[in-house]
Amino acid sequence: MWWNVRVAYQQALALAETQAEIALGKDLAFRKWASKRGGIYMEQGPLVSPSPFLNHVPDRDLETTRGVHLTLKNPAMIMNEITREAPRFFGVDTRITSRLYINPVDAPDEWERTALFIVEGTREDYHAATIINGKPYLRMMQPMIMEESCLKCHAWTGIKVGELRGGTDVSIPLAPFYAAAGKQARGVAASHGAIWLLGLVAIGFITRRTMTVELERSRHEAQLREKNLELQDSRQYLLTIIEFLPDATLIIDNHGKVVGWNRELARLTGVSAEEMIGRGDLEYALPFYGQRRPLLIDLALDPGCESDGRYEGFSRIGDIVHGECYAPGLGETPAYLTSAASVLRNSKGDVIGAIECIRDTTEQMKAQQRIKLLAKIFNESGEAIVITDSENRIMETNKAFAQFTGYSREEAVGKNPRVLKSGIEDKKFYENMWRSILESNYWQGEIWDKRKDGSLYPKWLTITAIRGEDNVITNYFATFSDITQRKEAEKRIEQLAHTDTLTSLPNRHTLVERLTQALEQAKRGGHLLAVLFVDLDRFKMINDTLGHHVGDLLLMEVASRLKSSLRAEDVVARFGGDEFVVVQPRIRSQVEPAHLAEKILKTVAAPYFLDNNTVYTSPSIGISVFPNDGTTVAELFKNADVAMYHAKAAGRNTYQMFTKEMHTAARQRLAIENSLRSAVTNDEFVLHYQPQLDPATGKLLGFEALVRWQSPDNGLVYPDRFIPVAEETGMILEIGRRVFEMACQQAARWRDAGYPSVRIAVNLSARQLRQPDLPEMLSGIMKECGADPEMIELEVTESMTMERPVESIRILGALKAMGIGLAIDDFGTGYSSLSYLKLFPVDKLKIDRSFVKDIEVDPDDAAIASATIAMAHTLGKKVVAEGVESQAQLDFLVQHGCDIIQGYFYSKPLAVEEAEQYLARHAQSGTV
Repeated sequence: MWWNVRVAYQQALALAETQAEIALGKDLAFRKWASKRGGIYMEQGPLVSPSPFLNHVPDRDLETTRGVHLTLKNPAMIMNEITREAPRFFGVDTRITSRLYINPVDAPDEWERTALFIVEGTREDYHAATIINGKPYLRMMQPMIMEESCLKCHAWTGIKVGELRGGTDVSIPLAPFYAAAGKQARGVAASHGAIWLLGLVAIGFITRRTMTVELERSRHEAQLREKNLELQDSRQYLLTIIEFLPDATLIIDNHGKVVGWNRELARLTGVSAEEMIGRGDLEYALPFYGQRRPLLIDLALDPGCESDGRYEGFSRIGDIVHGECYAPGLGETPAYLTSAASVLRNSKGDVIGAIECIRDTTEQMKAQQRIKLLAKIFNESGEAIVITDSENRIMETNKAFAQFTGYSREEAVGKNPRVLKSGIEDKKFYENMWRSILESNYWQGEIWDKRKDGSLYPKWLTITAIRGEDNVITNYFATFSDITQRKEAEKRIEQLAHTDTLTSLPNRHTLVERLTQALEQAKRGGHLLAVLFVDLDRFKMINDTLGHHVGDLLLMEVASRLKSSLRAEDVVARFGGDEFVVVQPRIRSQVEPAHLAEKILKTVAAPYFLDNNTVYTSPSIGISVFPNDGTTVAELFKNADVAMYHAKAAGRNTYQMFTKEMHTAARQRLAIENSLRSAVTNDEFVLHYQPQLDPATGKLLGFEALVRWQSPDNGLVYPDRFIPVAEETGMILEIGRRVFEMACQQAARWRDAGYPSVRIAVNLSARQLRQPDLPEMLSGIMKECGADPEMIELEVTESMTMERPVESIRILGALKAMGIGLAIDDFGTGYSSLSYLKLFPVDKLKIDRSFVKDIEVDPDDAAIASATIAMAHTLGKKVVAEGVESQAQLDFLVQHGCDIIQGYFYSKPLAVEEAEQYLARHAQSGTV
C-alpha cells in the first residue's frame, strides 16, 4: 500500500512535468513561428505602443500607404504579454529571462540564475520542485539558443549563433495534482483492506478442501499400483516383440524419454539400449545427427513440431508420419534413411508415446541415383547415342540423335541404321568397318550420313559391340556427332594459314613454300628466276593522315593492281605491312624483271579513289635474280630487300637491280648501325659550332650546333654517314635529345662565363617533330641545364613541316610560345604550300647550300635565292644563307638583302674550345 501511494504521488509529479513541457512547447512553437517570419507588426494604439527596448532596430516603426502607424513586436515581448495574463486562469506562470537584458522584467530571479547555469552546460531542459508564496510549484526551464533569426533584435548582446541567449521557464502549481494523488491513495488503502479480508476467508476454505483431496489421493494410489503391475507385464511383452523386428525401432513416452531401443537400432547407431533407455531431451538424435534435433517420431508425437526443412519429404496421415532424410552421423558419408512413425494411445485414446521404424536405404538410394544419372547423361549427351539389338535393330536413341538426323525416337525404334546411309562410302568401306567391329568390338572414324530431309552431313562415328557371358554379341552401342562446323573450321584455318586476310594474296609462309618449289625447278631446269620486293612510298603518312581504314583499302587496291600486272605463272604475295613480293619462276634474261618493274611502277603509281579521298603513292622496287644474286630463298629475299632500300635512297618511285656493290654498302650500313648503338650508349657524340654573322656589320649573331660522332675505331664521323641510319632505326630520338642537351649546357656555360648572349641553333629530326610531347621534353631539358629559351634556336626542314602541317603548326606554336627561336632549314628543296608557310611561327628561312653554290654563275639559283629573300622579308622573316664560301657569293647575297651568312667564307665548324675563342675575340672587338 505504501508503494502504491508513493507511485501515485510520483505520477502526479510526472503529470505536472508533462504539463510544463506542453506549456514550454507551445511557447517555443510560437517563438520559432514568429522569428522565422520576422516578428509581428501591430497597429499603434492605447494597448500597443513602441517598445523602448527595440530602439536599436532600424525598422521598428513603419507607416502603411494608408497612413496607419505600425510598430514591431518581437516574439519575446508577445510571449511575455501573453504569459502575464495566464496565471489568472490556471495559475500557470510562463516567463522569459535573458543572460543579457535591457528590460528589467527579463532579469532572472535566484532559481532562474541557477537554472541558466545548469542549462548552459547541458543544453537540456531543467526542472525542480520549489515553494512559491508558501505553495508547492514545479518549475521547468528550457534553453533559448541564439539563432540567425534572433540577430535582428538581439545582435546587440554580442551572443553568437548557437550560444545560450537565455531561457523560457514555467511554474506549474502542484496542489491540484497532489489532491488527485491523495484521492487515489485513499482508494488504494480501501482496496488493500478488502483484499486482506478475502484472503483470510480463502485460507480457511482451501485448508478444508486439501484434507479431503489428500484422502482420495491415497485411495487412488493403491488402485494405480495394481494397474501398473499389469501394464509392466504388457510392456515387457511388447518390448520383446519389438526387439526382434527387422527394422531399427525407437519408442519414447509422451515425455520424450526413450523406453524402447531394439537390437537393429543398436547395430545401426553403434549405441546399446542400456546407454539410451531413459534418456530424453532429444538425446536419441545424437547418434544420427551429432546434435539434438527432432526425429520423425517427434513430428508424430507433436503435430506442431516443424521438420526445419531437414527431411527431403514427409507425409502425415492421421497419427502416422512417413519421411526420408540423410543422417550424417552414421558413417563417413551420410546414410539415407526411410522412416515411419506413429503415436501410441491407451484404451481411452490418450497419447502415451510414439514409435518409429527406421530402415537404412542408402545403397538403394545410390542405385536409383546412378540409374537417374545414367539416364540423364544418355538423354542429355551432346553426342547422338544409338543402341541396337544383335540384329542391328534400333532399340533406343537420345535427343541429340533426333537433332542430328531428324528422326524422333518413335520413328527410329525398330529400324536398321542403314536408313541413314548417304551412299558416298563404297561397299569396301563398310566391309572394313564391320570386320573391325567383329574382331576388336570397336570401330571409329569419319563417315557421311543422310538426314530425314535428304541432306548430307559429315559425322564422327564410334561403334562398340556388347557381348554377353558366352561371348555372343547382344547389342551394339554407337555414338556420333555432326562435324560440319569442324570441317568448315579446318578449311578456314587452312585458308588462313596460307592467305593474307586483308588482300587474299598468299602470305609469307605460302610465298616461301612456292618460292622453294620454284627454286628447285629452276635448279633442275637451269633457268633464271626473279624476286621483286615492292614497298609502298609514304604509306605511313597516308595511314596517319587518312586513317587505317583508308590504308587497308589502299593495300587491297594495290594487291589487285599487282595481280593484274602479272602472268598466270607469276606469284604475288603480301610480305608484311606495305611490302609485297613478286616471284617470276621462269625468265629468259635479266631484262624481263626490269620490264615487269616498269609496268608495276606505272600501274601502282596511278591515283587511287578511296572513301571520297584521292590518294597517291608509288612503289620502290628491288630485284634479285637466281642464281647470280642468290641460290636460297633467304639470300634472294635479303638481296632484293637491299636493292629496294637503294631504290628508296635513289628518290623512290623507281627500281634497282641488286649488285655486289649494294651488298657491300648494306654490310657497311649494318656495321654503322651496330656501332651507332654503342655510340648512343657510350655518349660518343660531340658538337662543332659554325658561326652565323651579319654581313653588313660583321657582328656575330649565333652558332649552328653540328653533331659529330667521335668513333673510337673510325675517328671523327660526319653526320651524312650516320644520321640517315639513325633516322631509319629510330636512334635519332636519343641522339637528338642528347644534342639539344649539350647545346643547352654550352649556352649556359658561356653565359655563366660572362660572354655576350648568342643563340645556338639545333637541328630537329622528322621523328622528333612527330613527338606530341616535344615541347614539354625540351622545356624540361632547358630547366635542368639552366639555359634560357632565348639562347636556343631550332631548325626544321621544309619537307618535314609539310608532312603533317597542322600538327607541325601546333608543335612549333608551342615552342615559339616558350621563347625558342625557329627557322626552316634547306628552304627551297621541298614543296611548301604558301598558305601553310605563312602560318608557321618561324623567325628565319635558311637558303639551302645547293642554291648558294653556283649563285654567281647559275641564273636559276640566283633567281631562287633572290626570290626567297624577297618573299621572306615580305612575310616578316629573316634569311640565312648557308654554305657561303666566296666573296662573289657574299656580294650577291648582301646586294639582295640577305640578313645572316653562314659558311666557310667566315669560318668552318669549330670544336667547342675553338668556338669559345672565336666568341671571345668578337666580344673583345664589340661585334657580338
